[in-house]
Amino acid sequence: YSSVVDQAFGGAAYILIEAFNDSDCKTVVDATAFQASGSCSQVIMYVDYWGFATYAIAKEEGGSVSIRYYNDSTCSLPLLESVTLLDGIDTQDVDIDQATLNSASCDENNLRRTHATGSSGSGTSSSSSSSTTTPSGSSNTGLIAGAAAGIAVVFFLMLGAFWCVCRSKRKASSDAVYHAQGNYSQDNGTSSLTVTAQGGGTLGQAGLWTDDVITAKRISRRDVHIGKLLSRGAFGEVYSGTFDGSRVAVKMLPPETRGAIPNVNAFLSEAKMTATMDHPRIISLIGVAWNSLSDLCVVMEFMEGGDLRALLDRYQTAQHPVGIDHEKATIALHVCHALTYLHSLMPQVIHRDLKSRNILLTETMEAKITDFGISRERLDQTMTAGVGTSLWMAPEVMMGERYDDKADMFSFGVVLSELDAHALPYAQAKEKNRDSDGRKLPDTILLQQVAMGRLRVEFSESTPQSIVDLGLACVSVDPKMRPTAAEALYRLQVVL
Repeated sequence: YSSVVDQAFGGAAYILIEAFNDSDCKTVVDATAFQASGSCSQVIMYVDYWGFATYAIAKEEGGSVSIRYYNDSTCSLPLLESVTLLDGIDTQDVDIDQATLNSASCDENNLRRTHATGSSGSGTSSSSSSSTTTPSGSSNTGLIAGAAAGIAVVFFLMLGAFWCVCRSKRKASSDAVYHAQGNYSQDNGTSSLTVTAQGGGTLGQAGLWTDDVITAKRISRRDVHIGKLLSRGAFGEVYSGTFDGSRVAVKMLPPETRGAIPNVNAFLSEAKMTATMDHPRIISLIGVAWNSLSDLCVVMEFMEGGDLRALLDRYQTAQHPVGIDHEKATIALHVCHALTYLHSLMPQVIHRDLKSRNILLTETMEAKITDFGISRERLDQTMTAGVGTSLWMAPEVMMGERYDDKADMFSFGVVLSELDAHALPYAQAKEKNRDSDGRKLPDTILLQQVAMGRLRVEFSESTPQSIVDLGLACVSVDPKMRPTAAEALYRLQVVL
């Protein structure tokens, strides 16, 4: 396992965390690693309910090490909750004394933490010995299988921070809590799709219930009739329904989150943002209705064609010809229209979660974008540096760096590759890079290769070269090399 992590992290130092199902550290349950890059970085997760966070590892007096988790991109706002990363491994803040670090023994939670300097240095731990076995009894060389299985639920951190956060910075973090709670967008001259309380501070009991935009969009709850469930996720449930004689989509909070004011305010924040959008390529909000917290619902226009990902899955099953034809190029054009509109607003709006699931279609294959991700941001308050689904994220967002509208353009380039091949992003790379046991390339290693520019999406020979060139330009590692939405729109119009 250590050799695989060494390769994934390019020989850099890291903290290895192993979970065992016994106190004598004999049977491995799961494992993950945190690279030591020297700066506060994101924990890249694929846990729908939680989302994203940051962490920092700091060297304390006496040689001990602390691991702290945060809600913001500067490691100032503590996470203050424990969230499962892998089986037996969570985000619990921890202090590890020098005697325990690199010890062959487990702690009281059956965890073993090891500092390894990587293949480029010396002093790697010998704690991962051949006597360690997986539940099936295999040697430690098979540990990567357990880690890869855990990665199917969560992407462990690719680029971490080590010896980077001094004690004085953490002491000052309490002063930044209230500011961070009031604004979750980066100070980069743009506004994200995060709607926050003006003037700082979180929304209180009144929250957005009395907001002018929400009040103007309020409709009678008894006139909203809910039909069958269309989809369910950690952030909401979507039903078919009717309102004023027309078919609509009705979005509601999951039952377990409806009673919490912060969740309700986050839900209304997404509705408010959608209500302020006025463009034919963005899903329209019809109204917001409630009699109580338990029946709050957001009524949206209904899209008969479903989402783009579902269409591409059907294409893949039916072996529909690959390549971007006129119909697919038109879908891409519609998405570009929406992005051009968002990026032209003052202040500029960045979607930050563009992917095929968030592109909806009419019966005639007209596309509109949806799901601004606000509820996910505010429900867990972790997406300070960026929102996104990892396979679509731009490298700068993935690494917790400053970003702008070009982050959306990277995601758009990935969507173009989906339109071309019908498969999920980087599916071909996973197939080509199987290990000796036939396992696909873990997403964590794949994403590191993307961030380093060693891997990018591919296009088939059936796609016009002009669109291939556009797609590859969009996924440039350097944001400056990517076209703007307006430039991409023009290039697609020329093709069509």
